[in-house]
Amino acid sequence: MMKKQWLRNDLSSLCKKHEILVKIAKRKKMKEIQKKSVDQIFQRIKNMLMMQQDLIMLIRKLESEDIALHAVSSEAWATLKKFQKWVKRIANSAHIMHQSFTILTNNIHITLNISNQKMIIKRLMKDNVKLHENLKMLRIAWFKKIVESKKIHSLLIVKIAIKTMMNWLLNVSMLNLYQECSCKLFEKNCYITQCYKCFDFDHVTRFCKNEERCFKCANKHHIKRCVVLMIKDNAWTAMIIMNSEDAHVSSENYR
Repeated sequence: MMKKQWLRNDLSSLCKKHEILVKIAKRKKMKEIQKKSVDQIFQRIKNMLMMQQDLIMLIRKLESEDIALHAVSSEAWATLKKFQKWVKRIANSAHIMHQSFTILTNNIHITLNISNQKMIIKRLMKDNVKLHENLKMLRIAWFKKIVESKKIHSLLIVKIAIKTMMNWLLNVSMLNLYQECSCKLFEKNCYITQCYKCFDFDHVTRFCKNEERCFKCANKHHIKRCVVLMIKDNAWTAMIIMNSEDAHVSSENYR
């Protein structure tokens, strides 16, 4: 079993650079595709491509319910990227997820409104057009707790489309309203993903297939039905009542 697992991990790492991720937008269709076998998905794609040579080495159904395809070579990967009609054979709402590179930009004022992504990206690209001519931003975002904090300046998450441009930004910097803002690489591995249903790591509640657990006693029930918590709550309530009665008696004695 361990040998099979090792081989599977080794195979995935070997063809990682030739990977294409396909996302299905409609959740109902996503569930239908997950029920199909890998061979059925492969036959759908192959019929659409109508080519003699094999372009796909491996197909995986991910826990996120996306589909990962691994091409046999760089040329095959480029062909699959160029002719994308095969994607619609998987599902009409399916599309290729484009690779992106994430950086953190320092010293950005938190008043920067990112609700209109197109407008703010256009403005930032205009600010940097002379310094970074080929800069292409895909998305920008704040950290969740930044908005609630009282900080004036903070880190802004910026997703870049081109790897060479990401390296250029890391070495030079980025401009925001004529102000220089240094950049650093966003390390995803530094952030821990935890599920709040089973409290295991490396997945979120939405995609959790495990049994629900209580974070107080770790048994298989919801926190609201936790006996340990109920006993503690009852003991705490009893202590408050007892203390209030003692305070009442002592005040009467004092009088």
